Amino acid sequence: MRKTKIAITYEKGGVGKTTTAVNLAAILAEKGFRVLLVDLDPQSYATAYFDLYNDLLPSITGVMMGKNDVKEAIRPTRIENLDILPGSYDFKDIETYLMMKTRRQEYTLRETMTDVSDLYDFILMDCPPSGNRIKTNALAYADYVLLPTIPDDYAIHGLLCMANELVEIRQGVNPSLDVLGVLVTIYERTANKRAYTEALQGQDIFPCFHTLIRKNSALSAAINAHKPINLYARRSNGCTDYTALADEIIQRLEGGDTSGEN
Repeated sequence: MRKTKIAITYEKGGVGKTTTAVNLAAILAEKGFRVLLVDLDPQSYATAYFDLYNDLLPSITGVMMGKNDVKEAIRPTRIENLDILPGSYDFKDIETYLMMKTRRQEYTLRETMTDVSDLYDFILMDCPPSGNRIKTNALAYADYVLLPTIPDDYAIHGLLCMANELVEIRQGVNPSLDVLGVLVTIYERTANKRAYTEALQGQDIFPCFHTLIRKNSALSAAINAHKPINLYARRSNGCTDYTALADEIIQRLEGGDTSGEN
C-alpha cells in the first residue's frame, strides 16, 4: 500500500471531523502504520485532544508562513507511531497570509511538507469547516478526501456542495484527488436516522463507507480524558466502529477500490 494523505473535511462543523481524525490516526498507529496528524483548524481541538497545545512552540502557522521548518514543529504523541503537526489559535491569520501571496498560494502546505511526506504511511489532515484557502491547501496536498456526515436533512445537499467544490479542485489544483468515502457519524437507530442513512448509502454522488459511527458517550468522554478511544474505552462501540473504519480504509487502499463496493 502506498503512502496516503487524507483530508478529513465537510461543509459544516459538528459532524465529527476531529473525532474521526484523532481516533482514526490512533488506531492506524496502533496497527503499526507510521501516522502524522496535521491540525489545520485554528480551534486546535486535535492538538488539545493529545494535551499538546502550546502556542509558544512551533506550529502549523509558522510552518506555512515559512518561519519554521516542518521538522521543528512536528511533535510525538504518547502513542507509538503517531506524531502531530500541532495547530494554534493564530492559524486564523493564515487566510490573510495566503491571500497576500501572489503565486502558488494553494500549494503552500504541499511545499512546506516536502521533507516529511515520505516519512509516514498516513498523513491525516483535520480541516476546519470554514477557511477556503486552508481547505484548498489541504485538498491540493491530499490523495483522498474523507467526508464525515451526520444523517440529517442537510446531508445530501452537503454532498452536492462538496461535489461542486471538488470539481473545481480537480480542474484547478489537484487532478488526482479522489473521494475515499462518506462516513456516517453520530448514528442512532431511530426511524429518521435510519431513513437518512439509507439515503446516504444509496446516493451516487460519492461512495459511502459500510462502517457507521454510532452515537457513543465514550467518544465524548474520551475527549475530556485527552485519550483516543482505543486507549480510553477499548470495548466501547466507539472503538469498535473506528477500528472497523480503519480496516475498511486499509482494505480499500490495498485493493485499489474506493468505489464503496465490496
